[in-house]
Amino acid sequence: MSEQSSPLIRAENIWKHFICGNQMLPIIRGLDFSLSKGESVTIMGDSGSGKSTFLNLLSGLESLDEGRLFWRGESVSTASIDNLASMRRSFIGFIFQSFHLIPDLNVYENLYLSAQIGTDLNRRSSGALRAKIEAHLARVGLSDRSDQAVNTLSGGEKQRVAIARATVNEPSILFADEPTGNLDDRASDEIMALLLDTVREQGTSLVLVTHNPNFARLTDRALFLRNGLFDG
Repeated sequence: MSEQSSPLIRAENIWKHFICGNQMLPIIRGLDFSLSKGESVTIMGDSGSGKSTFLNLLSGLESLDEGRLFWRGESVSTASIDNLASMRRSFIGFIFQSFHLIPDLNVYENLYLSAQIGTDLNRRSSGALRAKIEAHLARVGLSDRSDQAVNTLSGGEKQRVAIARATVNEPSILFADEPTGNLDDRASDEIMALLLDTVREQGTSLVLVTHNPNFARLTDRALFLRNGLFDG
């Protein structure tokens, strides 16, 4: 199978448990999943159904209890910590509901940290990094906020910074966990439009967790999690 046609992510029979008292209860139950280049997928489900856990497993933020996970055909389950970190830097971007920006830094500095980590040592000139960051700030409409402290921004502006930070290294896959969960309806619509435009322009695959069925309809397919299993 060619690199073009093979999935970017493939999960086989993955399980995750959590401890409740003296019991181990499954939250993800033997799921299979694959994601192709440029594809967008929504994961929906009730609170506690395992959506965020599933996203964390796919992105390597949490380890599997059972099963196998592959990124571009390479096993994540057996990778060393160093190799996993290296793979993640160039392969994955993540957007959180609560932004996860560094409050003591300004907008530019938040992007700079990610851009520096994700840029090859031979290409880390200050001019190249600045141009890269400024281009991504322009894409999200924040060119004039570069020097502003992130803790002075509105919720919608913070999520724009988070999108720019997550995509500044042009990852193959973007994970977005309830990216509009802390925003009002107008800001939510704006952020979702921006997010989808960005991944389409970059050719990035998207795995989106949301409760909003209108947003789910904007992606290529939607899956519903119930009790750790895909419904239907």
